Amino acid sequence: MSYENILVEKEDAVLLITLNRPKAMNALSQALLAELLQALKEAEEDAQIKSIIIAGAEKFFCAGADISEVNKVTSPFSGYDYSQQFHRAFTEVERCKKPVIAAVRGLVLGGGLELMLSCDFQIVADDARVGVPEVNIGALPAGGGTVKLPRIMGAAKAKEMLLLGDPISGKEAEALGLVNKAVPADQVLAEARSLAAKLARKPPLVLQVIKAVVYNTEGMDLRTALDVEAQGLSILAASEDFVEGTSAFLQKRKPEFKGR
Repeated sequence: MSYENILVEKEDAVLLITLNRPKAMNALSQALLAELLQALKEAEEDAQIKSIIIAGAEKFFCAGADISEVNKVTSPFSGYDYSQQFHRAFTEVERCKKPVIAAVRGLVLGGGLELMLSCDFQIVADDARVGVPEVNIGALPAGGGTVKLPRIMGAAKAKEMLLLGDPISGKEAEALGLVNKAVPADQVLAEARSLAAKLARKPPLVLQVIKAVVYNTEGMDLRTALDVEAQGLSILAASEDFVEGTSAFLQKRKPEFKGR
């Protein structure tokens, strides 16, 4: 499929999706989100692809939601629906069956930060500018930011970001546990590719089940969550990769996982 708002590049077992609306600083229009989700769907269906990277430009990963679309949200009903559109989109990113890495340089603001958080890993430039400036336009981060930031960072730091709207650096984001790793800007893509290659060597069915357990147990009571975890192992115990992995360990050899 051809795309207008993203670039797609496949290298070995890794798919690189690059947001490509340079004139709008990669603002998240509904068209861009639709293309991103379509690319993820195609990646899920391609057995050769084992991991996915979502990247932006050198000076901006994503400046947030497309304000020309936000400006058309003029009623309580349209506001609710607009927020729900982003919730649905980012949930699909979170629930992608394959690991997704955000490779972030430059600005990552608002909806761009929420997209970054929906990925499994975040590799950011140490001088990136990470923020939720919606308060400055009379809005709030309605793609999950208001809810997720306090859960990740704690209420104090989250409210500092949300109420002031001031961005922090990638290095600060790493220290606060908001991202996995901050590296020099010219190393971001290489670091993301290295991580993607490492993930591509892991048993894909196991990665899928681990992601599902983590996602589905959020907010559950402990006993119910532990039962879901046990169900995850029950699924894996019937797989060829489980037999291969345990046998290879006992035989002191490298396993050959096939994803089934």
